[in-house]
Amino acid sequence: MMYRCPQRIARRGNYGAFLMDNLPLIKALVEKLALNLNVPVSCKIRIFPDLQHTINYARMLENAGCSLLAVHGRTRDEKDGKKFQANWSAIKAVKNAVRIPVLANGNIRHVDDVQSCLEETGADGVLSAESLLENPALFAGFRTAEWVLGSEESNEDGNLDQADLLVEYLKLCEKHPVPWRMIRSHVHKLLGDWFRIHPHVREELNAQSKLTFEFLYDIVNRLRELGVRIPLYGKNTHGGRISSNGIGA
Repeated sequence: MMYRCPQRIARRGNYGAFLMDNLPLIKALVEKLALNLNVPVSCKIRIFPDLQHTINYARMLENAGCSLLAVHGRTRDEKDGKKFQANWSAIKAVKNAVRIPVLANGNIRHVDDVQSCLEETGADGVLSAESLLENPALFAGFRTAEWVLGSEESNEDGNLDQADLLVEYLKLCEKHPVPWRMIRSHVHKLLGDWFRIHPHVREELNAQSKLTFEFLYDIVNRLRELGVRIPLYGKNTHGGRISSNGIGA
C-alpha cells in the first residue's frame, strides 16, 4: 500500500501521503488486508518532520500486519527530489525500530549511491523512482551527465544513451500496450536533456494530440540527425573529458 504520494491529486482524493493525517484509518486498512489476503502486505511511506512520530508510524504499520516497509526519507511537503535531500538517518532509525524488512528510498541517483545508502541506513534494499524514469539503466551502472560533471571519478561514454533506452521502451509498449499518456510522460523524462538542446522538437511532440509509435520513432531519428547525442556514462580508467552540456569529448 502506498502512503507516500504527495501530489495534488492525492490531496484532492485524500489518499497517498495525505492519509498520514488519519493514522487510525491507515491502521484499519492494513489490518483488514493482512487478515484477508493470502499474500504479504507491504507499505510505502514518507517520513514526518518529527522523528519519533515517524518511528511510531512505522511500528503501527508493523503491528497492523505490514510484512515489508519501504521508507521514502522525505516529508510529504518535500516534493522536489533534487531540491530536498532524503533523510537517510530517519530511515536508519525506522530500520532499528522495527523487526520487518525495510527498503530505503531517496537519493539513489546512480549505482554507487546504492551501497552508500545500504551502509548508512542498514536497510535491506533500496528503491529508486524519479532517477529511474530519466535513466532506466541506473542499476546497470550507467550515469547521466548530471551525476558525472564535477565528479572526482573518471567516466567514459558507455556506448548507450537515453534514446536507445526509449526505443527499447517503445518496442516493449508495442508488445504490451499501456496508456498513451504514460508513454508521453516517459518520452519527456527520457529525452528531457535532448529537448533542452532542440526545444522545437519538444514543441512538436506537445502539439500532437494523438501519438503513434511511428511519430515517436521519428522523433528519435530526427534528434540523431540534428547531431544530438548525450551519452550515459560508465566508470573508466582513461579520464575522458565531459563538456558542460554533458556531451563527451
